[in-house]
Amino acid sequence: MTDAILEASGIHKAYSGSVALRDAQLKLRRGEIHAVMGENGSGKSTMLSILSGAQSPDSGTIRIGEKTHSSLDPMTARMSGIAIVHQEPQLAAALSVGENILMGRLPGAGAFVSGRAIQARAQSILDMLGLDIDAKAPVSELSIGRRQMIEIAKGLVDEPQILLLDEATSSLDDADARVLFELLKSLRAKGVAIAFVSHRMTEVMELADRATVLRDGHFIGTTPIADTDERGLVSMMVGRDLKSYWHRAEANPGAPVLEVQNVSRGCLQDISLTVRAGEVVGLAGLVGSGRSALMRTLAGVKTAQSGSISIAGKATRLTSPAAAHRAGIGYVPEDRKAEGLVMGWSILRNAALSKMNLRSPFAFLGSGFDRAAFEDGSRGLKIKATDPGQCVRELSGGNQQKVVIARELATGPKVLLLDEPTRGVDVGAKEDIYAQISHLVGGGMGMLIASSELQELLGVCHRICVMFQGRIVAEFAAEDATEEALAYWASGAHESEQTPAGARS
Repeated sequence: MTDAILEASGIHKAYSGSVALRDAQLKLRRGEIHAVMGENGSGKSTMLSILSGAQSPDSGTIRIGEKTHSSLDPMTARMSGIAIVHQEPQLAAALSVGENILMGRLPGAGAFVSGRAIQARAQSILDMLGLDIDAKAPVSELSIGRRQMIEIAKGLVDEPQILLLDEATSSLDDADARVLFELLKSLRAKGVAIAFVSHRMTEVMELADRATVLRDGHFIGTTPIADTDERGLVSMMVGRDLKSYWHRAEANPGAPVLEVQNVSRGCLQDISLTVRAGEVVGLAGLVGSGRSALMRTLAGVKTAQSGSISIAGKATRLTSPAAAHRAGIGYVPEDRKAEGLVMGWSILRNAALSKMNLRSPFAFLGSGFDRAAFEDGSRGLKIKATDPGQCVRELSGGNQQKVVIARELATGPKVLLLDEPTRGVDVGAKEDIYAQISHLVGGGMGMLIASSELQELLGVCHRICVMFQGRIVAEFAAEDATEEALAYWASGAHESEQTPAGARS
């Protein structure tokens, strides 16, 4: 007899000869938060997909309570008390928040749906999550982080006994993530079994009771969190010790490559900052603080209404992404699938997209152009693929992100803008990206990085600017910055309290 409420054993799954899981296993207990860990391509998401009924294993068994199944379908999983929250929100943007939360469970009689009942039930779930979101609001008006919270709310509608979270915090800022953590702890106290996938080691160490590690589809082991540390888990995941994870470049700032003076647009108010050659500047702030709005303005996606922007000492009006590329700006957007890649195209074609902006509209752009752009941009990024002609949709999240970075590096930028550069990226791919950042900055490139992961900013940046309500409210040198100080300014606590030491407001 076992104490597991769910036990998956001997799970095997292959796609066209490529093995995703081989004799893998996972045991979940009531009242436990269980981390499922591994690099991209290790089989984590495939395992959760099988447990939710979205996919069927080629072999193996799944025991839930006293019943054993060779496979599940979504309805059977749901009736067995299983709910899943996906990494990418599965929402209908044209519908309201409430309609999305209760999709497939809309209250009413016969063919009639009760809008009032939808709003009341959905609002009760939003209130339980502590979210200040109107159930009647269209999903299309919400940020990526808010949409992810709606995806989480969907998973709680049926009050599941087994909750599966696949990178549910990857697009959340610290404040929303904290709300989710408290909810998970309360569900654990009620006896819910929770399995969650996360590449954020601090989350795992804080939340999880046990961790199961998969590598290349194989079960490596399960360990109580109390018996290990971050370094031990990373070693299990990658099969090696990551001795210098962050790869912070030695500070050697040169001449300014990006100068922003009194820029305003929409929520942005009077923004001024400087990025120098050989320097990494970070942008911290909560969702809605203006981090991404600033990045999009500097990338030419939106045009500044006032103020000035100079690249390498030359005043520039950034009216389009093409104008930004020609000026020497590279931009890696927050949402790689929606804004960074054409998912049905090859790695080669995607890698050449931005460099096209540097050529004449009448220039011939053939396969040779694509390959040259890929070779120029991908050098040092360690993109794992069967062939550069492979469809980018078939790559892991980490390798897709590397393709977006390669696309921008192919233009030879003077300054690179990275918005959430390691969102949904595993620990091994993160190390590769950090190493490349260090290499490029050491060669004289300037970088501006916006991230919701404070440890990431502290690990790779030389200076960190904090944004709040569309303004830069503080700036820290790396040696003076702490998570507590960054959170203090990002939360707006400075508006009612005195300035903490170390910050330059």
